[in-house]
Amino acid sequence: MKIKDINNKFIGNWYGKYRLILSWLPNPDFISNSNMTIKTIANGKFIVMTYDWQHEDQTQDGLILVGNENKLSEVTASWVDSWGMSGKIMNCNGKINEHGDITLLGSYEVTDSPNWGWRIEIPCPSENKIRIKMYNISPDGEESLAGDANYDRV
Repeated sequence: MKIKDINNKFIGNWYGKYRLILSWLPNPDFISNSNMTIKTIANGKFIVMTYDWQHEDQTQDGLILVGNENKLSEVTASWVDSWGMSGKIMNCNGKINEHGDITLLGSYEVTDSPNWGWRIEIPCPSENKIRIKMYNISPDGEESLAGDANYDRV
């Protein structure tokens, strides 16, 4: 599957709820409104997802750039977010399946620890809905849901 073949399902403006999950806190869920815009660039070879959300009354935002080459199911992506990133771009690799579902895997540095992993799941939109889930992955391979965004097409 190629992104170029399904990008029309992604393109548009979306509105929904963003849930930040800080699993180490007694009340881990922080829910806010979120807007997302998805468009294509480079003659439809890439999709750009820009979004915003809030945490403790401060607006946060981020961007995911996803592309894949020709008929291959492999995808590459770059992800940035204002809340949890130091200014480094997280480069990710992953797959797009025959249904258009995208799974990305990246990693980030933690002081005095091996790198931690980060997985982003972006199912192909259906019925004017899209969901994006993000998982934190410890060096031991333990996964915890860190973000869950659910959007409706505007």
